[in-house]
Amino acid sequence: MYQRIRYFLKAAETGSFSLAAQSMFISAQALTKQINLLEKELGGKLFERTPHGVALTAFGRYAQEKLQRIDQEFESTWEDLLEFARNGKEQIRIGIFAALPREQLVSPLVSFLLAAYPERQFNLEMIELDEGRRKVLEGKLDILLTNMHEEDRLDGFTCLAFAEHDARVIVSLTHPWVMKETVTEEDLKKESFIKMQMDNDHYTVPWEKSFYRNVPCKKVLEAKNFETMLVLLQQAAGFAVFPMAFMNMANARVKSFDFPGRTLKFYTALVVKEESAKGRLKDLIRDLTEEFELTPVRR
Repeated sequence: MYQRIRYFLKAAETGSFSLAAQSMFISAQALTKQINLLEKELGGKLFERTPHGVALTAFGRYAQEKLQRIDQEFESTWEDLLEFARNGKEQIRIGIFAALPREQLVSPLVSFLLAAYPERQFNLEMIELDEGRRKVLEGKLDILLTNMHEEDRLDGFTCLAFAEHDARVIVSLTHPWVMKETVTEEDLKKESFIKMQMDNDHYTVPWEKSFYRNVPCKKVLEAKNFETMLVLLQQAAGFAVFPMAFMNMANARVKSFDFPGRTLKFYTALVVKEESAKGRLKDLIRDLTEEFELTPVRR
């Protein structure tokens, strides 16, 4: 129910189901379905179609006013819920890639877990990409919320996607390419490629054949984390290649282009050991899959 309220409020804010769905990391069809369910539960029509998108009905405007209060009150209980998850309960260790959008993805998921499972204690850790991978492989995390791509090796793990995205070529608005509509392979060959450091043995293909090993460029600049990569981008030190599904990327001063040639499919995903997904976390994974309409990552 709460997630449907958030979908409704985002659609009311944007005036567009497609924009709301994109910002909430679900498909437009899924968002429409959830809003239809909300209308059925409330017994009234919330939106009407317009040439420019959707507009609130009189009932929709009334619902927006009331449901915004619920949303604000729910968020205000965050610290109380964290405190309520006290010692003596079953410990669930969750690692969260620090660059994932907080409001649209991380907060709704954690809020759902805390509300749905008060008998369990959730220990949350904001984490860098490579560190999260290492810790989940070493068994130091029960669940990892992260961005992964189709060449990632995670044998023995269940990977469920919130959304999928193509890798994009990213530059800052101070970069000379900002005047271009497209970039070519020849453009990439003349510029530095900024990428995050990552172990070379985690790919499902040999490193020499992997996507990131074969991005054409003049030279490679490695960043220790996502924030450092953004700094290098803002300094116009080169280009990066990643999806736009990162925290604040919609407001970042960057421009993105289609990658010339074969692209790489990324997934905003939940990763958990198969034995846990079928064992002690079975109910939790089932409920998350239903609540957020998760789908298995295509391997």
